[in-house]
Amino acid sequence: MALFRIHQEAARIDGTEEMSESEFVMWLDALQPSTNAFVVTDDEDELATWSQAGTLEGFEGEKAGFTVVQLLRDEEGYHFLCQGAVLPRLRGQHGGHLLLRGALNHAQVLAFEFAFEAEQEGIPVYFEALLPSSHPGAERLAAKCEMRPTEAVVPSGMRLYRREL
Repeated sequence: MALFRIHQEAARIDGTEEMSESEFVMWLDALQPSTNAFVVTDDEDELATWSQAGTLEGFEGEKAGFTVVQLLRDEEGYHFLCQGAVLPRLRGQHGGHLLLRGALNHAQVLAFEFAFEAEQEGIPVYFEALLPSSHPGAERLAAKCEMRPTEAVVPSGMRLYRREL
């Protein structure tokens, strides 16, 4: 599975927790990838070919990165959490930015269904991404989507970035 290979390579380089293939498949399946996953492919010259959820197969070129959007709710509010990775050798070519923008657009569409009620109740709606703390471009990438680092407790080697929708 191409997405698992991306996860593996990124986890090794970033010093983050690596799931087994079966754990990864169960995690991904639980997040309904057909409606919540995005991929970017290496189209020989650039990382510009990307797909929205529901179209994960049939791309020309190597899958270069992915992200999955998950809606969570806790006492702080609603959280659209993005988790994924870009192949380390293909980073710095705007693939991560494409993925986050696609995920942000998806989260904004999903939030439309309940954002008015959440606002009336004073419940914030956040767009968040777990990015590797060791990667020098992570903070710049988050800033492109107007996200700021948080002090949230997250898995080792990661940092949570957030913005309010």
